[in-house]
Amino acid sequence: MSSTWSLTSSLATTEQTRIQSSETSTLGTNITTLVTEILTTPSDIYDPRLTRPFAIICLFIGSIGNSLSFIVFTQKQLRTHSTFRYLAYLSIVDLIVIYLGLGHLILRDYFHLDIRERSLFLCKFHTFLTYATTHLSSWILTIVSIDRAIACTVIRLNKRFCRPKSADRIFVAMCIVIALINSHILFFMGSKQTVVRSTGSNVSLHQQVIICTHNTSEVYFHFFEKPYSIIDLFSYVLIPFLIMTVCAGIIAYRLFFSLSKTQLTNASKKKTRKGTRRAKQISYMLLILNLVFVILLAPIVVGQVFQELNQEHHYRLYNSITLVLSYSNHALNFVLYGIASPQFRLTLRQLLGLGNINTTQRRFQTFGFFTSTGL
Repeated sequence: MSSTWSLTSSLATTEQTRIQSSETSTLGTNITTLVTEILTTPSDIYDPRLTRPFAIICLFIGSIGNSLSFIVFTQKQLRTHSTFRYLAYLSIVDLIVIYLGLGHLILRDYFHLDIRERSLFLCKFHTFLTYATTHLSSWILTIVSIDRAIACTVIRLNKRFCRPKSADRIFVAMCIVIALINSHILFFMGSKQTVVRSTGSNVSLHQQVIICTHNTSEVYFHFFEKPYSIIDLFSYVLIPFLIMTVCAGIIAYRLFFSLSKTQLTNASKKKTRKGTRRAKQISYMLLILNLVFVILLAPIVVGQVFQELNQEHHYRLYNSITLVLSYSNHALNFVLYGIASPQFRLTLRQLLGLGNINTTQRRFQTFGFFTSTGL
């Protein structure tokens, strides 16, 4: 569920309504279709005083954070673990999300350039990527939680599931499934309309314009507004949050209750204690992640449920806040997944030349018990 897309879609729908209204009125005065410059601006449905500075700041922070996270997670000592492999993919996907959304917003607000109106292909492809990447980001977070839950509970499945090659296959499979779910956008989104603009002295100019909206037919409009909106809501927020919550509960039970009662040999107690301490840190991080995830995305769900159709301009401040929160989720993931991980900090210090290599390697060797995921 993309806040940027819902705002853009509302603008396009409004534009299409005005074009149709203009056509009707000009026919009544015996003039061929006359369309003046579109008066609709992005400020009709959100407050640019809030979104303009946020877009610049969030794009800057998100670019640095996600790029840095990708570099760290692809280092030799980390990329051999499935969890960090997922987080490397997450960094790239989140980077794409913020450039698709915030880059589009900056171009439109600061340069009055809407790339979705440049061609029908850009309308379809940009909208498709916006939906697909936001869904993919949520599901990568979900797979991270599943990966951790399996790593500390099901030993046999752990050896098959929690491996780098398995992570690569699962990521590719997710990309294919999400692409198929959103593929209808590539076929039915947007339309071309021929309009006539007045140039003065009773001279008219025929011109084709791109209307990037799902209101291209009655069937697709109703599909997009009802069934697909529900699919979007569940796939972007509700199902991932439920799965992450269940996995966090499993991990917490395993680490804080089941593991404490496990009888261990003296030889393995020290190593296990170190690994358990590290794993508990990741469990705390996952619990915080679940909380942050629902806090940042819950307003989008509320708005989707309670806002009236095509009445977004009545909720300008609320739409602005949801836009800020949703892209903060993609720009600041590296804080929760990266900075909260001891191995991330160690690798980052090594890359920056701030730590002793021998000391760093010894610290990596202390991560026992849950080393299948590298956390």
